[in-house]
Amino acid sequence: MVEVSYNIQAAVDDKHNLVVATHTINRNYKNAVSAIAIEAKENLAIETYTALVDKGYHNGQEIEACKQANITTIVAHPDQGKSNEKGTQPGYLVSKFTYNKETNTYTCPQGQILTTTGSWHKKTRDKENTSYQFQKYCTPACKTCLVKDLCTSRKGGRKIDRSQYADAIEENHQRYKNNPQLYRKRQEINEHIFGTIKRKWGYNYTDLIGLEKVNGEHSLIMLVYNIKRSINILGVPELIAKLKKWKSPYKAKVLLWQKTDYLKGISAFIFGKIKLAT
Repeated sequence: MVEVSYNIQAAVDDKHNLVVATHTINRNYKNAVSAIAIEAKENLAIETYTALVDKGYHNGQEIEACKQANITTIVAHPDQGKSNEKGTQPGYLVSKFTYNKETNTYTCPQGQILTTTGSWHKKTRDKENTSYQFQKYCTPACKTCLVKDLCTSRKGGRKIDRSQYADAIEENHQRYKNNPQLYRKRQEINEHIFGTIKRKWGYNYTDLIGLEKVNGEHSLIMLVYNIKRSINILGVPELIAKLKKWKSPYKAKVLLWQKTDYLKGISAFIFGKIKLAT
C-alpha cells in the first residue's frame, strides 16, 4: 500500500475570515508561499497587501518573489544555524553577527571584521531542485581568537554565507520583530479554518487520488466553507440577493453531451447542452 500526502494551502483575509486563495501541492511547502500570495493578490484585484506567514514557509527566494510582486511579508524567522556542545554556542549563531551594508562586512561578537572577496558561489538544493548564489565571509583573526571553540569547530575559522536574498530576508525579519501583535493574528485567522475543516467536518483525508483531482476536491471544501461563512456574515436572504445581482466575469461554455440507452438491441442517442462556468 502506497500512502500519498498533499499539502493544503489557504490564504485567508483578516476582515471576514474568508478563503481568498487556495491550492494543493505534493511537495515541500517551503517553496510555495509566493505562488499562493500572488494568487490571493490577483483574486482580490489589489495592488498590495501584507501577508502573515508561518515560519515553515521561510525561504529567501520566496520572500524576494513576494517583494517583487509588491507583497509585504511577515514570516517568522527561524534561528540561523544550530548550537551544539562541540561547536557553535548560542552566543555565536549567525544572528549574533552584525552585517554592515555599506562595507559589505560582518562583525562578530568579539568585534572582529569578516570580509568577502566579492566572488559569488552557487548552491543547489537537490531535494527542492532549486539553487541560489551566495558570498563567503571570514577573518584571519579566528586563528588567534581565545573563544574560537565557542564559535566554530572548523580549523580554518568561522565562515558565514550571505545569499543573494539576504536583503529581503532581513527586511522581513525586521518587520516580524516590529509587529509581534500583528503576527499573532495569523494563528487566529488561518488555523481556525483548518481546525473547522479537519476537526468539525472530519476532512482528514481525501477521497480522490492525483494532484489535479485532490486540488478540485479541496477547492470544493473551501467553497463550502466560504458559503457557510458568508451565511453567518450576511444571512441567507441577503446572500441570495447578492448572488442574483452578481455578474459573472467568466465566459460561458457550451458542453455537448450524449447518453446512450440500450433497449432490445436498439441504440437511442439523446443530445442536449448545458452551460458551464470556467
